Amino acid sequence: MTESAEVNLSRRFLLMGTAGLLVPSWIRAQSGSAQMLCWKLEEQGDDARESVSGTDDPIVSRTGHAIWVGKGRDRALRLDGYSVWIDHATKQLSLSTGAVTISAWLALESYPVNEAAIVQIGNVPGADLSFSIDRWGFIQFGVGRGAQAAVCRSAQAIRRSRWLHLAASKGSSGMSLYVNGSQAGHLLISGGEQRFDEITNVTLGRSPDCPVIAEVFPSGVLNGLLRDVCVFDAQLSAESISDIMKRSKPDSSPDLQINGQWCSDDPQRPIYHALPPRAWTNEPHGLIHWGGQYHLFYQKNPNGPYWGHISWGHMTSPDLYRWTEMPVALTPEPGPDSEGCWSGSVIDHNGKLTLIYTGGNGSRAGICLAQSGDGIHFAKHPANPIIPQPPQGMGCAEFRDPFAWREGDTYYLIVGSAIKDVGGTALLYRSKDLVSWEYRKPLLIGDRDTSGVFWEMPNFVKLGDLHALFVCEVPGRESYWVGTWKDETFTPRTMCPQRLELFNHLLSPTPHALEDGRTITMGIIPDERSPKECWRAGWAHLYSLPRIVTVDAHGRVHQTAFEGVEQWSKPQASLSNIALTDGAMKWIADGTGRCLNIRTVFKRGDSRSVTLRVRSSSDGREQTDIHYEWEIGKLVLDRSRSSLDPMVKRDIQESTYFPDQDGILELNVFLDVSVLEVFLDRRAAFATRIYPTLGNSDGVAVGSRGDGAIMEIMTIARMERTGEGVTR
Repeated sequence: MTESAEVNLSRRFLLMGTAGLLVPSWIRAQSGSAQMLCWKLEEQGDDARESVSGTDDPIVSRTGHAIWVGKGRDRALRLDGYSVWIDHATKQLSLSTGAVTISAWLALESYPVNEAAIVQIGNVPGADLSFSIDRWGFIQFGVGRGAQAAVCRSAQAIRRSRWLHLAASKGSSGMSLYVNGSQAGHLLISGGEQRFDEITNVTLGRSPDCPVIAEVFPSGVLNGLLRDVCVFDAQLSAESISDIMKRSKPDSSPDLQINGQWCSDDPQRPIYHALPPRAWTNEPHGLIHWGGQYHLFYQKNPNGPYWGHISWGHMTSPDLYRWTEMPVALTPEPGPDSEGCWSGSVIDHNGKLTLIYTGGNGSRAGICLAQSGDGIHFAKHPANPIIPQPPQGMGCAEFRDPFAWREGDTYYLIVGSAIKDVGGTALLYRSKDLVSWEYRKPLLIGDRDTSGVFWEMPNFVKLGDLHALFVCEVPGRESYWVGTWKDETFTPRTMCPQRLELFNHLLSPTPHALEDGRTITMGIIPDERSPKECWRAGWAHLYSLPRIVTVDAHGRVHQTAFEGVEQWSKPQASLSNIALTDGAMKWIADGTGRCLNIRTVFKRGDSRSVTLRVRSSSDGREQTDIHYEWEIGKLVLDRSRSSLDPMVKRDIQESTYFPDQDGILELNVFLDVSVLEVFLDRRAAFATRIYPTLGNSDGVAVGSRGDGAIMEIMTIARMERTGEGVTR
């Protein structure tokens, strides 16, 4: 082999044959070592080739298949933050000198929920090597186990969304960390001669001993791109590490795009409701029109479909139906939000998109602020927390979820809280600049027996000449009060709360006032399947259709679907004046589908009840019924046979409801695979989840008990995909 060929192959860190490793001369001269591990991670299949041993290591993944991104020098393995990593079982491998260097190219989408290893090397005598990233983005290099481990930590957190060359070395001069060729940390230690003679396993992308959440989610797994992982049996110099970086540098920016293909294998994934491309989402924090786009912010764990590393997700839309995933707006950092950037609200302040949120540091929660001039990059205020704690002497057990609004030149803020042994409350503040806040008083104090022990996600909106206070009670249900607002005093018409949903499956609606004076909201529709099912699916939770909310003369909040959803539908069936027969279900021949908008009006006649059945199989093994009993005003949601999957919630729920027009019931039903969202009489609403499993569970039928019921009209339209967003 010619010298030029050897140098070329050496630059790729490959072992040719069994004679020994072709170590580049600029490394070999200082180390004299030929022992090394190397994964280029530029494959195409479901295995990763370890070049030294020539073994193919299976890539662990929830789907059983690896995702490879990029071409040429940009080629990399995509890790998802909870289910993708590489286990390498070593055979007769040792790092005989006690010195070691590990290097890798990494581009993070987010920091891990808990410390996650880039490379972890297990050693029988008990001295593991772990090159990792902690939950705040600091790189670490640890030798040993438990309290006896020596750990070198970087002085600063690494940046996300860009390629970084990371390296760690250990030897007689101590332990060092490098980011893009520059030293980022150093620790003097003794025992540099320690050997690793019985290496038992090597893991890439995961800390093997990380906590497992909900019994299925490893919380120490990297989320991003990984390539060119090498382990040298020598302590390389800073110059050699810099040379490795220069010779293997990717050509382009990292492709961290997430799109619908990630979760396309889940048969229960909706197609026209708003939802992030993958992972875990929860209550929305703010809906606003700013910079020519609608912006929706929400609670997010970018690393997987489970609660942890709570950040602020961000989506934009031109019309409230087509959503594009944006970079995460806020993420936990050491300081007042080190344990999570929790719920809050959004407001325009002097042309800047301003986020007011709850920061948790592990011991208490405070109210924090962040701003952006471009709508993408947000800077946290240096004075955070701007409200560090609840007012003294109130006996407030909880303090979180700020909601802000503006009246003239004054800003107001309410914070969800509770008064011990009394009930939930929303604490009122005011400010001139969103930074300095004056506590005023409780906006309203509830009763623990009628409105819960604590109020989460409160918001306060003007609806016509009245105002409505919405809260999420603990335990969870969405409630509201309607009343007058004058001189910083809210006077509800009654202290008894009203329930926003007929069945409390939708929570935390976030409001936005349109330019025409109307108010819209979007809330969370939670998943109701097991953590194991979410692990397989790759995502959890989604959002309701945008809803117009108004208030009537009786102080009742009305909800209807926001206009524009019709553009995503195609007419499929239309029927009128159909007489229903006592005890018989009438199947709608042209009404089958998994994604439908069904509008129907029932007239009572002499019937006792009417039923709309959806997502029904031909044999009736799967079906969901919306059933109404006229005389006693009882609405029944029957999910007892919604799914044959034993790991999803199935039940029968009831609610009292009386139509405004006696003997007439109008239903506007939106089916979206596993979502059922229903509006009644352009007034009431509920949303829930169903999970049919059979391929023919797509039938629609109507029926009644008693004679004389008429289905005055039914129209069925097929809903189509609005387009899922991607991370830019």
